[in-house]
Amino acid sequence: MAVSYNEDIKIGNSVFHVQTEYYRKSGKVVSNIFKDGLSIKRLEREVEEGEDIDSAVSEFHRYVVERLRSGVRERKVPAKRKVLVIPEHVERELLDILYPYFGVASALVIDEALSLSSTSGEFLEHLLEGLPDNLKEALVDQLAPIISSLSSVESSGSEETSSSQEEEIDEAKREKLLKVLSEYFGIMALPVLEESLEEWNGDYHHLVELIVSHLDDEKEREELYHRLMFL
Repeated sequence: MAVSYNEDIKIGNSVFHVQTEYYRKSGKVVSNIFKDGLSIKRLEREVEEGEDIDSAVSEFHRYVVERLRSGVRERKVPAKRKVLVIPEHVERELLDILYPYFGVASALVIDEALSLSSTSGEFLEHLLEGLPDNLKEALVDQLAPIISSLSSVESSGSEETSSSQEEEIDEAKREKLLKVLSEYFGIMALPVLEESLEEWNGDYHHLVELIVSHLDDEKEREELYHRLMFL
């Protein structure tokens, strides 16, 4: 018997339906998010050998539901490949365009597409993936001019890239970081930075994630994340 979870989630005036199940043929747990009867996002993960399928489906379903409810951003850092760079103002433009279609799931849609893309063409393709043709047509003309301007950089994964990223945290950059962090952590700004640097893997995005994890308030985490990413 197929393992499946179905749940309706009301956020503001929007109702989302999350359906999660195990696909025996592919060996993956797949979660589909629906809005107004349309599938707006598909997320999946492989089930490891020996892993309990019921638990895998249940845990992944809860993970997707919580991401949808909380709006938590989960930027994945791929190993040694090109990744897109999205300035804050461009991300805001994308959110403005996508929000009428995806609602609060817009941020999740962008982040999942980013994690799968290394070029602007791939990013556009993954943003529109799984949408009905009429929605694709409505969105592509608005999104294409914005996305075509995006550039990509080499992600962490090679010595050369990791080294160049570490060089960015010089004294001048530390002072800028501390100035921003003091607004959120006060006298604890320096300890927070030092602790984060000790765990840092050399990728600036990873450093930002470590820093914002010290905050409890979700709104403050989101605000600080954006300020540090475009510092």
